[in-house]
Amino acid sequence: MGCCKTLAKTAGDTANFEMTAKTNRKKIMTIDIKEFEKLLHSINTCYAKGVADKLPTISNFSRALKGQNIDTNLLLNSLKENTNIYFQSVILRFIALTEFRNKRDLGVKIDTNKVWALISQSIQILPVDATISSIGSQGFLSIPLFKCDNDKAKFDFIRLHIWDNSLLKYIETKTCEQFSIHTHSFHAESWIVCGKIINDRYKVEKVDIPTKHSLFIVDYNKTLNEVNQHTSSANNTNTFITVDQTSHEKYTQGDNYSINAGEFHSSNSEGENGLSATLFSFNAQKGLVEQSYVTGPSEITSSVINRKMQIDPTELINRITEQIKKQ
Repeated sequence: MGCCKTLAKTAGDTANFEMTAKTNRKKIMTIDIKEFEKLLHSINTCYAKGVADKLPTISNFSRALKGQNIDTNLLLNSLKENTNIYFQSVILRFIALTEFRNKRDLGVKIDTNKVWALISQSIQILPVDATISSIGSQGFLSIPLFKCDNDKAKFDFIRLHIWDNSLLKYIETKTCEQFSIHTHSFHAESWIVCGKIINDRYKVEKVDIPTKHSLFIVDYNKTLNEVNQHTSSANNTNTFITVDQTSHEKYTQGDNYSINAGEFHSSNSEGENGLSATLFSFNAQKGLVEQSYVTGPSEITSSVINRKMQIDPTELINRITEQIKKQ
């Protein structure tokens, strides 16, 4: 996709962002340069390592600098002036994720269509190998967008999740089903971009007698990728449990739901041809527990989950955009 075409498509979105910024007094119009550098790093770290040297650094934003602050209006102007696709991609994500995080933290409804328009374009203007895209342990395609992990107590991780029947060939369906009920170490929240997501919640209790289910902990191969892992293994703790479903929830485009840290749940897609997309957020400041778990068959000692890396998301992104237009 050409740069000019991309800028034309994003003109309306950036104009809307500017209008929102002017009418919302809580919107930050300037950002301290040190804070901006932290945000920039949190975005840049979610691109493939092979393009790290092509991504903009703080020195590339001198024209948006006012004293010790970055002026967001000047930042928007730089999107129109700088034709470097990596610079454009990062700025598109910065615009989208700044609004997303601000509204998330204020508890204000998020316009997922607007965020999607910017995020999808930030992916599509780049070569495929610039994007980290891998199959998650639950069978969806995971694309990291923002990761701040310098302080566990302030951990903030935002990902794009895409479900589709075309991805089933990359996963071990039986293994995913056996280990689908899980918890997160951090408070999690999901916003539905398109499709339909089913979220089930469970009450899990430890017992002293043998049962069909045990608690497992997940260990990641940390030598492979710092943002999305190639492989992980679920290891039995030899703790027997009972598992009882407590809710069955359905969410569609524009809805959102949250999962408390340590709460057991499972989620899957019932979108057309399995297609659904969500913006998924982990936020330690809303909740944090030391250990996350999955439930699995008691007779299994451990199970390795292999994940397909570097899946081209282009076709899926186009289908999501078309589905949004139909709504």
